[in-house]
Amino acid sequence: MNKKRIVKIALVVILLISVSSVLVINAYPNLTLGWTLESKSVLKQYIKLTGFLSVMGWVYLVVEGLKIAKLENEEGENEVGENEVGDE
Repeated sequence: MNKKRIVKIALVVILLISVSSVLVINAYPNLTLGWTLESKSVLKQYIKLTGFLSVMGWVYLVVEGLKIAKLENEEGENEVGENEVGDE
């Protein structure tokens, strides 16, 4: 596997873990019984931030992939255009 695929898989795993962590904290309040409401809120905000950053990393990788594909497409069109001009 190449590095981009490993990074994409890691970002998806981080997103799934962060979403499931918030759901577990909300569904089972007994897990954080001794915690104050503020500390629960701060923990959930950090977990949500981690999930958001993983989504932003995923978007960055997709945009970079589209840029590379566009450049390769333009280079291919330029080569075809040069060959046609050379044939005339």
